[in-house]
Amino acid sequence: MKLSIIVTLVAVCLLISIAEPVFAKMGGEDMAGQQMGGRGNAFDMMNQGMGIRGNQGMHGLGFMHSAGNAFGEYVTFTIDDQTGDVLNYGVAGIPLFDIGITGFDYKSTTEAGSVTKVSDTDGSTVIQLHDNPAGVINILTKKETQITFTLADGVVSSKGDDFVRIESGSLVGYITGTGGTRITTMSGSETKVVVNASSNSGVVFRASPVNMPMLGNMGQRFCQEIARNRMGMEIAFGRNRTYNAINYSADMRVRVQEMEQNRIRMVINSDDPRGRLIAMNLDNSSLMIGARDRLRIHYDGMPLDCVNDPDMVFNGTDRPLCWISQVQDGGRAQLMLHVPDFSEHTIEIIVEPEEDMVDEMENGAKDAENMTEVPETTETADAQGVPGFGIVASLIGLLGWGYLGRKRE
Repeated sequence: MKLSIIVTLVAVCLLISIAEPVFAKMGGEDMAGQQMGGRGNAFDMMNQGMGIRGNQGMHGLGFMHSAGNAFGEYVTFTIDDQTGDVLNYGVAGIPLFDIGITGFDYKSTTEAGSVTKVSDTDGSTVIQLHDNPAGVINILTKKETQITFTLADGVVSSKGDDFVRIESGSLVGYITGTGGTRITTMSGSETKVVVNASSNSGVVFRASPVNMPMLGNMGQRFCQEIARNRMGMEIAFGRNRTYNAINYSADMRVRVQEMEQNRIRMVINSDDPRGRLIAMNLDNSSLMIGARDRLRIHYDGMPLDCVNDPDMVFNGTDRPLCWISQVQDGGRAQLMLHVPDFSEHTIEIIVEPEEDMVDEMENGAKDAENMTEVPETTETADAQGVPGFGIVASLIGLLGWGYLGRKRE
């Protein structure tokens, strides 16, 4: 009798020890970390949005709107229905700031997929908010105006030559301007970033993409190229063939022709013949990139050799150049492309197996002809995918043995 009780207690303790890491992987550990970080309204909105979007079957880049609130896959915010101010703006559940524009006469909020536009009555100022991993905001104005970013609790700022860097936990972002826009900080206050925008200019916020690891000073360099009007476009590809295109140059256009698991084909063109930089954000929901696969860029039908140093692409030459970050776990990668001059160009991103993998597949095919395939049952596949399944099965056997021992006694 005593032996069976001891076996039962040991089994229960082991089950508890297994359950803790399993629940942590399901979100418990991340949830606790976010709560400790003081996420506030943006954190609540992200959780609420996940439920709303899931119930509506929405998976991929794009906003759902409800009672002035916008719920994206990465970005959440609220629009004040009286002033048009952007409130509780957050990326990945991290609260960042509110945005107010002096003299902004609010007219309407419109949504088109992954872009929400907030406009004034005369169309002179438009706020474009993008649902993408970089949480990009474009504010375009035809007149001189002042734009104020009121930082959320815990967000710190520091000023560079042509940008303001903001930081909250692991998230780093940059506020910059184009067309002669000046950026200042409010005197005597560290909670506001004030931007004096000139006529026919733009103000941009961009974070380092939250679905990618930090890559040195890539975010800052990217921001500086925006300020110099050299960044033409950024494209983020998401689930279910969704994508988000941000025009940093008003005359840039993109048309995605094909978006499959192993290939993305697009056409880009511009009315301005000068060269531009094109950035792209990929994850394993847009292209299926295996552990031994590689990415290739085709430019107007020809393979393009990529360089290892992104600064070479930023600096540009008289020939097309590309850079691809190291493919991270889960098939995530960033791409940068320098287009030296414009008419219309076709860009293809292709997933290719490594050459040695192709040889192994060809040799293995011959051996496979002489082998009998054993189909894997659904039960086996499911069991292999459950963390700690083997240990749990063993514990069930122990419990049964303890029960039989008790019956004999």
